[in-house]
Amino acid sequence: MDNIKQKIIDEVEKTKNEQIKFLQKLVQTKSINPNVTDPTKSSPYDPIELEVAELIFNKLKEMGLQPKFEGVSPSRPNVVCEFGQGKKILIFNGHMDTVPPAREWDFNPFLGIIKNGRLYGSGALDMKSALCCYIFMVKALLKFEKALKGKILLQFVIDEEPMAASHFGTRYLLEKGYIGNAAIIGEPGTRKITIGNRGGYRFKIQVFGDAVHTGSREWEQKKEGLNAILDMTKVINALQNFKFPSKEHPIFPGRKNVLTFPTLIKGGKAINIVPDYCEAFGDTRILPGITKEFIEKEIRKKINKLNVKYKLTPIVYVPPVFVKPKEAIVQILKNNTKQILKKTPITEGSGPWSDMWMFIEKGIPAVNFGCEGEGMHDKNEYVEIKSVIDVTKIYSLTALDFLK
Repeated sequence: MDNIKQKIIDEVEKTKNEQIKFLQKLVQTKSINPNVTDPTKSSPYDPIELEVAELIFNKLKEMGLQPKFEGVSPSRPNVVCEFGQGKKILIFNGHMDTVPPAREWDFNPFLGIIKNGRLYGSGALDMKSALCCYIFMVKALLKFEKALKGKILLQFVIDEEPMAASHFGTRYLLEKGYIGNAAIIGEPGTRKITIGNRGGYRFKIQVFGDAVHTGSREWEQKKEGLNAILDMTKVINALQNFKFPSKEHPIFPGRKNVLTFPTLIKGGKAINIVPDYCEAFGDTRILPGITKEFIEKEIRKKINKLNVKYKLTPIVYVPPVFVKPKEAIVQILKNNTKQILKKTPITEGSGPWSDMWMFIEKGIPAVNFGCEGEGMHDKNEYVEIKSVIDVTKIYSLTALDFLK
């Protein structure tokens, strides 16, 4: 290991107690996104992440940096901060919002309790630990700015959790011109450098019937009334046999295309009225080569055979994306992970998607790589404290190498 790298690692070690205390503050500061159950209700005017954004902003100011709030409204801003000089830019991106805490925690999920080398709390792993790593990576590099022949661009974004397709967070910043030569998104895990994600198509199907009182003569004699819920069962059964091309993809070994329907369903008005309406939502996960047009065409083809009155409404489409394993950011991150953790991470795509796809769609190579822990989106979520410090070192060395 060369001398400057060892000095950077020493700087990370010096501030590790301060770093973990700041992570506790991040966990103790709530940023629960209530729109996970219905992403269409997300608004740029709800101050969901505001307190966390202000905490991060003030910490960066305290370090002598010049952070900025960037958002559709001041109530719900993203935080951006540049460090270094030069044209080449490495982005570190992470979301400030968390999912609502799962039930049956063994303790208050907002205390940031430390026990047996683990820091527990809602969002501790996903992904306030990575946000903390970004900040203290820059703090470790402050003395070595002249060694960086480029800039680090920190992006702390809003509204990722509902469906990683928000117009208010990462996409907003990209459209505002906050771009770079590569990006790291701190989604959890050091075992793997995630170099792509399956895409997805989420949709709603509405089925229409004819309401009538269940006690009426017309219903009794089948002269009036059509049960929309029964017709929806026909749609459900038809879509269980959805066929995709069976071709696998090398970036996603063992993964498949899958359509899940329904994931949410509701219908009916009252116990004594034949339901004239039923709606259900579906979720599709797709590998490269599958398009929105293919899915919609196949869904319609199946339903059109049923003699059912329906409407198909797309909710979101995320393209499947990936970068090549030989990309510079992948190789540099892999080498530094091996150096710090004494193990070589695998490189492959993931099943779920994150904001990564927005960068790759813009032509910016992007990967997911973050801290170790367990309980993501579950009770007793925790991050391993040693992993927080190790990942800060990995980020720091990766930034140095990428921006040489």
